[in-house]
Amino acid sequence: MDAERELLIVEDDEAFARTLQRSFERRGWRVLRAADLEQVRQQLATSSPGHAVVDLKLAGGASGLNCVQLLHEHDPQLVIVVLTGYASIATAVEAIKLGARHYLAKPANTDEIEAAFARVEGD
Repeated sequence: MDAERELLIVEDDEAFARTLQRSFERRGWRVLRAADLEQVRQQLATSSPGHAVVDLKLAGGASGLNCVQLLHEHDPQLVIVVLTGYASIATAVEAIKLGARHYLAKPANTDEIEAAFARVEGD
């Protein structure tokens, strides 16, 4: 599968992650999922997705910013979009500094996420 159509969703809300996964799969994406940093590491050990959607607040109080940093270190070309229900300018700036390309407030839908990916790629 082309890495450009491979997406990693990092989201601890199982229902939201499942909904996003189904929506992206209907659009021809191969979707991988992770709920925490350890699962992200496991996914990256066997695949190199071209895109990622990362929730800012993960289970157990973990920060999605740590995940953004990990993903960016793994592949600086990875297109990362951060989603959050707790939008603030400070966290948006920090996410971008760590390697995210865009920052969207929840609830973001598949169209908005794909539009963010496209803006990054200049299409």
